[in-house]
Amino acid sequence: MKIESLITNQLICLDLKATNKKDVLIEMATLLESTQCISDKKAYLSDVWAREDISSTGFEDGIAIPHAKSAAVIKPAVAVGISRAGIEYGADDGELSNIFFMIASPDGGDNHHIEVLAQISSKLIEDGFTDKLRAAKTAEEAVTLLTQITPQKKTPSAMQSAQPEKPTSSFKASLGRMKQHLLFGTSHMIPFIVAGGVLLSLSVMISGKGAVPETGVLKDIAEMGIAGLTLFTAILGGYIAYSIADKPGLAPGMIGSWIAVQQYNTGFLGAIVVGFIAGFVVQQLKRIKLPDSMTSLGSIFIYPLIGTFIVCSIVMWGIGEPIAHMMTSMNEWLAGMAGSGKVLLGAILGGMTAFDMGGPINKVATLFAQTQVDTQPWLMGGVGIAICVPPLGMALATILSPKRYKKDEREAGKAAAIMGMIGITEGAIPFAAADPIRVIPAIVVGGIVGNVTGFMFNVLNHAPWGGWIVLPVVDGKIGYIVGTIAGAVVTALIVNLLKKPVTEEDENETMNYTPVESISEEGVAQVLAITSCPSGVAHTFLAAKSLEKAASKLGIKIKVETQGANGIVNRLTAKDVANAELVIFAHDVAIKEIQRFDGMHIVDTKTKEAMNNAEQLIRANLAQAKSDSAVTANA
Repeated sequence: MKIESLITNQLICLDLKATNKKDVLIEMATLLESTQCISDKKAYLSDVWAREDISSTGFEDGIAIPHAKSAAVIKPAVAVGISRAGIEYGADDGELSNIFFMIASPDGGDNHHIEVLAQISSKLIEDGFTDKLRAAKTAEEAVTLLTQITPQKKTPSAMQSAQPEKPTSSFKASLGRMKQHLLFGTSHMIPFIVAGGVLLSLSVMISGKGAVPETGVLKDIAEMGIAGLTLFTAILGGYIAYSIADKPGLAPGMIGSWIAVQQYNTGFLGAIVVGFIAGFVVQQLKRIKLPDSMTSLGSIFIYPLIGTFIVCSIVMWGIGEPIAHMMTSMNEWLAGMAGSGKVLLGAILGGMTAFDMGGPINKVATLFAQTQVDTQPWLMGGVGIAICVPPLGMALATILSPKRYKKDEREAGKAAAIMGMIGITEGAIPFAAADPIRVIPAIVVGGIVGNVTGFMFNVLNHAPWGGWIVLPVVDGKIGYIVGTIAGAVVTALIVNLLKKPVTEEDENETMNYTPVESISEEGVAQVLAITSCPSGVAHTFLAAKSLEKAASKLGIKIKVETQGANGIVNRLTAKDVANAELVIFAHDVAIKEIQRFDGMHIVDTKTKEAMNNAEQLIRANLAQAKSDSAVTANA
């Protein structure tokens, strides 16, 4: 959210009439009301005062930044006011405040006020900026001062230092948020589809009849599996909605997805669409101001009830049949693929599965195959091979040419072999992080070879997983094994051809490495971080370790919270936030409880960036955070 999209001439007042804190907040809120940015001035001011009760938003140098997330906000905006006489506002330095920024942010999943706080902070530290703003003669002049880009002062708060301004950045940001919501739903869906698929496949395999058992213990096991494969679409849609609209979106998302899948056979595509619709519907419902007596019922009764009715109505009387037709067409197209068409699809899925080793691109490819495992098991036959090729290929590479790898990489090769066998692509990440230019092309080619081989051998994998751990439920085991070996050999040969032997200096550097321990103590860290990835496994923890290593090298204390498969671990507390100068969000899915960090200097990036560039990430942004601290303290 760029500040230039939030400020208009009508939101500027260069001569405030108020003489005290209460009146200046009312006058500023009136600007927002007159431009239809808020629906209820009284309700919005109540939320602003609730924020002020925590701590004053008055700062040094005459700056005040009152702000609030509120259900009364129709659209995010910033009102700007200048007081010629100055107002006693409660600033830390005891001086009068004369420049006011009132930030209005909708109450929902996004945190516009954090982004805007960072951008305002970057303007305020520019030499002479505040004097120029106070001297502005017209609203147009003030808007120009606030929105003009100053490259040498650009804040890296949201990794802008690594991402240049582009006209489509707002659109890209929206797409990025949608991807995070989708991956949040996927991460909660995976345990259901894996548990259900494996249990059902095992029951069929043990029965030896090629059909779902109808009696005995095997029938019970099959029903367990069917339950998981039935529920996963509801989980997918429900948690997409939850990511967008918090808990009130859960029931509309799940119930709507259940109806779409069970009544209209829309499959996973319908669940995804319904999840986004449910999240959007509930988000809009939350903007409606409820009477004070009914506020507590909103999240647990009103929003879920009305949201569920609206979403289910849209499914039943609108989109259910079209999505079902789309899914039928897609399955017919997949079933009809053969020859070169299969090779092309195998190359695409294999390359995507291997490319970021468990990251978002990998998840798109594997999700496509996993959700078709009951109707098109040949897709999982190829993708299951591509999943395990990267770690097995790198493990084989360390065996074939050990002189090209450091001691710790040779040890990592042993772990990668095990991870590959059980279908964890992330086993190749340590190699890719250390040498991405050589490793990534090698594993992508290997993934393509493995996937295409599986397709050509007509391998059927009835479990939504990869590696050799699923061999008991694979039809065409020889083809599956041949594909895995072919992909791993290709990867190993290419990467060893590209890599040079390790020098003695490199080996000594490895020998001098000292393990880094995680900080769990409260209130001692300068830098905080949260890491989170779609599966909540490797990327989450590898990003955390990379940040910890980099901080140790820089002599900086960092505390990292992981939001992974085991939930929130090493939780960052209010005491941590109060004493830290910077927080890094290294994530590929939406972060939970993000409101804890309101007002902090925030760096928003991907787990891959944290794994590959942690030292620069910390050094550059901590320096910027320190220069901003006078403005953002207690915000």
